[in-house]
Amino acid sequence: MLFLWFMEKNGILYGEDGRKRIADNTLVALTLMIAESHTEEKDVMVKVVVNLINKNNL
Repeated sequence: MLFLWFMEKNGILYGEDGRKRIADNTLVALTLMIAESHTEEKDVMVKVVVNLINKNNL
């Protein structure tokens, strides 16, 4: 849930039209992938995901 909060806080969860930019099942998969990653790799995983879904890429 922290990842979703992070996306909402940074304005990348919803598009300009108010719809979610990423499907719910994709959000679940990304959140679980980050949660299950090794502690020392979490920051890298978050950066990779954010770079993939930032405003310029969607």
